[in-house]
Parts: sequence; structure tokens; C-alpha cells
Amino acid sequence: MFVALLDRLLYRRPFEGESARRYARAERPAFGDLDERLLDGLGLTGTERLLDLGCGPGTFARAARARHPGLCVVAVEPSRDFARAGVVRASGEALPLADASIDVAICLSSIRHVRDRARTLRELRRVVRQRLVIVELDPAASATRLHAHADHIRSPILRHAFGPLVLRTAPPATTIAALARGVGFSLRALRADPVQPVYIMELA
Repeated sequence: MFVALLDRLLYRRPFEGESARRYARAERPAFGDLDERLLDGLGLTGTERLLDLGCGPGTFARAARARHPGLCVVAVEPSRDFARAGVVRASGEALPLADASIDVAICLSSIRHVRDRARTLRELRRVVRQRLVIVELDPAASATRLHAHADHIRSPILRHAFGPLVLRTAPPATTIAALARGVGFSLRALRADPVQPVYIMELA
């Protein structure tokens, strides 16, 4: 009950204003080399269009463009504070993209922040041709993986709040997988990142 209440009150929205600036400055860097390691495992050779849904400050999108110069990276973000050149401002529930227009999509610590997760996944099912990769905070992560992230958050208050208020209240992989199956995805792979407190779910 407590987790569900926090989820509704705090997390089902994009970062705006000071929360956006704080995330970019103090929280996003704590993911360390996760972006590069994800790109190592995504197998994007031959992929033409990649969707980064909920791109935030654009960290992953920039890394993907640098790694694959010929790749068209479609960065979508609902927050006006992260809106900038090259970013499509839109919500996950209403993607301004044609059917089957995306080869691979990634939601990197963003599926928890959409207001309607089932509707967002339905939209992703509509636009994605090949694979959807969801990378989300894992509430079942060990203390070692928790601290690998929390210890690098650049705010003492947020560092101490990360475990009980952020990580442990994130949607479990079983919840997201069930929602994904409900809109027509099948689960191809699910693994825990060995360093960061996230799970990596591949859907097709």
C-alpha cells in the first residue's frame, strides 16, 4: 500500500523544474558506465532507427549517436525542461511516430515515470518492429548493487533516500513483464545488471 501510494504521488510524472535540474546534475551521473555497457550488449549493427523514450538529459542518446554515427536516434521526452534541439517532446502514451517505424526502442529508467504504463507499452508495441529494451531500477537489487549507484549520487539527502524511497518503490520486473504481455509483447530475455541496481528486459 505504501509503495503504491508513493508510486502514484511521486513517480508517475516527468521531471520538471528543479527536479529535472537535480536529476541531470546529481542523479543521472550515478549510472556510471551503464550507457556504454548497454550499447555493448544491444547489438545495434544494422539497426536504422532507435527510439530513446524518456531520454531525459539525453545521456544515452548522445552515447548511441557517438557509437553508431549512421544510426537515426529518435529521442522522445515529455518534460519541457529537457526539451531541446533534436528531442521530440511527447508522452509515451501518445507517440507521434508511424506504425512499425522503429527498429529498437529503449526505456532507460523511464517506464516508471509514465502516467499509464499499459498505454505506453501499447504505443511501443505499435511503433516497434523488432525489440523493446526496458532498463529499470530493480527493487530486488542487492545492497552491493544499491550502493554502486547510491554512493555516487551527488547529494547527501538523495543518497540516503535512494534505497527506501526510490529503488525499493520501483516497479518489479514481473509487473512490467505482465503489462507487456498484455499488449502483445513476448519476453525474450531478463537479466540483472551486474553493477547497477537495474534489470534489463528484452521484449519482442
